[in-house]
Amino acid sequence: MKNLFLKSLVIVAFVAALSSCTSGGEEKIITPLTVSENSFAAAMTGESKTITVNSPDEWRATTTGDKWITISPSSGAAGESKVKLTVKPNDSGKSRNADIIFKSGEKSASLKVSQEFGYFFNLPCATYTIGYGGGKITVGGLPERRFRIGLPVNAQSWIKVMGNVLDVSANLTELGRTATLTITNEEKNQKYEVLLIQTSKTGNNSFFAIKELKIDGYNVPSDSFTEVSDFLYSVDEDAPATRSAKVEFSGDGVDWITIGDKNSKKIYSGDTATFTGMAPGEKITIYSHNKNTDVVGENFLMITSLPIVTIYTSESIKNEPKVDCNFAIFDPKKRTDAEEKNLEYFESKAGIEYRGAGAMRYPKKPYNFKLYDSAGEKREAEILNIRNDNSWILDAMYLDMARMRNRVCFDLWNTFNKPYYVNEKPKAMSGTRGHYVEVFVNGQYMGLFMLTDRIDRKQYQIEQDGGYIYKAKGWTNACLLRGCDTPSNSGYHWGSADIEQEYPDADDGGKPNFNHMAELIKFVGNSTKSEFSEKFEQWFDTNSVVDAFIFLNMIVADDNIGRNTFWIIRNVNEKKQFMHGLWDLDGSLGRNWDRHKEDPNQPWRYLSGWVVGHGNNDSGTTFYLHERIIKENPANIHQKIYDRWQEIKDGALSPANFAKKIEAYAELQYASGARAREVARWKSIDVSEQPKWNYEAVYYDNLNGEIAYMEDWWQKRHKKLDSLINSLEHE
Repeated sequence: MKNLFLKSLVIVAFVAALSSCTSGGEEKIITPLTVSENSFAAAMTGESKTITVNSPDEWRATTTGDKWITISPSSGAAGESKVKLTVKPNDSGKSRNADIIFKSGEKSASLKVSQEFGYFFNLPCATYTIGYGGGKITVGGLPERRFRIGLPVNAQSWIKVMGNVLDVSANLTELGRTATLTITNEEKNQKYEVLLIQTSKTGNNSFFAIKELKIDGYNVPSDSFTEVSDFLYSVDEDAPATRSAKVEFSGDGVDWITIGDKNSKKIYSGDTATFTGMAPGEKITIYSHNKNTDVVGENFLMITSLPIVTIYTSESIKNEPKVDCNFAIFDPKKRTDAEEKNLEYFESKAGIEYRGAGAMRYPKKPYNFKLYDSAGEKREAEILNIRNDNSWILDAMYLDMARMRNRVCFDLWNTFNKPYYVNEKPKAMSGTRGHYVEVFVNGQYMGLFMLTDRIDRKQYQIEQDGGYIYKAKGWTNACLLRGCDTPSNSGYHWGSADIEQEYPDADDGGKPNFNHMAELIKFVGNSTKSEFSEKFEQWFDTNSVVDAFIFLNMIVADDNIGRNTFWIIRNVNEKKQFMHGLWDLDGSLGRNWDRHKEDPNQPWRYLSGWVVGHGNNDSGTTFYLHERIIKENPANIHQKIYDRWQEIKDGALSPANFAKKIEAYAELQYASGARAREVARWKSIDVSEQPKWNYEAVYYDNLNGEIAYMEDWWQKRHKKLDSLINSLEHE
């Protein structure tokens, strides 16, 4: 209570001190020190502001921002004063704050000043550089409403003009970029050119980039998203490495180019230039020059020997349905025929979609595409001398570190397996054909692909009326030929069996009919031993079954035992005899369907026995056709297997022939430079985000190591299979 009483006396005394009466009895008011503003947010380009100071006595002002704030006047007499605050442009690289303190005797008042960081330049200036993060640039030195800022078309996606402010977006690309601004002072009829340069986050500040390049009229593709390829141009490896060609180009800030040397002859767009070192695997430097600066930019012209495919879509590619696109292929060997023959460059409208449900899990996806004419009707072309067709595949080969297993297997298959009527139909093939290509989709380099044809009616040359192709897709009892329910024939996918009718389908005007396939399944699954042997050759083309049995066991393709299998009937109206066709053979030659690769130090699978099931040999889960072949020897098929093995083991399937084929594909990858581009494009993928595999592909960027692994694998499996076949009971 005592303390409270004393505090009350102090307060009363303080109030009394603030006012008193004159001898005339008038009250005297003491004026406080006041400032008309308590805060000032200055423009990033600098700004002045006048404030009012009211003081009972003389005053003075100081600031913590004395290096960038000017106070005029900084002192004054009692009463009202006008004070001008001037804030300098903020070139500090960060936002800043300061206090201005006004004092009069013991009295004080404060004003807080803040200023954001921003970019600006005053005319005239020839070049201006901004960081990769972007920001707003205020153009100073121009009279208000009497100037125009013009942007080039290709800069309008990253620069917005708002009065005399340029809003520059962040540079998320791998390269620095430029834009030539045209600033016109309409009052004085003056025009300025300013080269705006924006750096990249990666520090690759090749500021002048060629955006478009034509060589002899061909639009050379470039990767607009990464540095994997720059421009990519294909040449015939047998052509001279020095050649002259018409060069056309465009790009922000690029006035002329030089090739190979910064100080070589100036080349303007439309000139004829001489290229040296234009050989597969080489890299030619193209220097870009601008008349306003000595800074020199760089582009690289990468040379490949592989055909180049470019695809531009109207919308994002989906698993299905197909979306419209423009398809083009550039092949210096001129192996494409359409309306004209021997085309170096072919383009067409097309529809494209991702291929395969399983492939959707992976970042690099395969594609299906079909060619159309301008009216949207089916168009056929013979691409890369494969065959004349409108339907094609771009195989990504993503899970195969060698980028060749599927192709090598089909090449081998085609060397010894032919449809039984090939003499009558010489174009009939039982396997696909294909060539390496490098692919760009919507301006992005997607890497190395295999362009192939399809397993279809045209491939097998079966009859349009009476021919059937069925595709077994899973490990159901039906796909394993163990048993099935009665098909409904309501659609082209037999759901319970996981079997599709590939031909005829709706596009062919056919109707679903799985009855033939159901009869085959029931024959294999339900027939007695004697029935199975007696009628085996009525149901099967024995040669195709024998070849498939040998080959699938040789390459250890357990992903194709029942699953990934075609069953083909040439003409059901003549005889209901099935041929055994193969598909998707990349899960072979030492690796499984899920990227699992056999440890060379524990080679249990290729030294094990017959491959009759998916990862196991347990009866009841195996491919029943092969199980019965091994156990029951129907129609003396063991002898046929033995005889066929003797024919091909030292020829088509010999270790020497295998080594020759895989080394040839490896040489194509290396010599073209495509291997390095493929690894650079896809090596950075975080494998932890991908489906699980047990033994990682340690040879990702060591193709020679992968080749050595496969050759060793083939030799050991070849020896083991020879032993297995010799152990079969045969005459």
